[in-house]
Amino acid sequence: MNRGRRSFDPMRFVRTTEGQLVIGFFVILYVVGGALIWYYYGLGGAIAGWLCITGGLFFFLLLYGLVSLAGWWANR
Repeated sequence: MNRGRRSFDPMRFVRTTEGQLVIGFFVILYVVGGALIWYYYGLGGAIAGWLCITGGLFFFLLLYGLVSLAGWWANR
């Protein structure tokens, strides 16, 4: 019955779920946060808000990369 199906891999599930949650967080932050900033402060405020959100995204990616590199180095 289970021919062709892979068994459940909890580590793969954790990695994919974490990735989806982080991507969803930043999408919601850009869309909802940007829309609210635009509504209350106008286009200039929305652009400044999106630039700050992008800076936060780059900072998160930098930290994630450093932690991943340290984990890879420790397991090596």
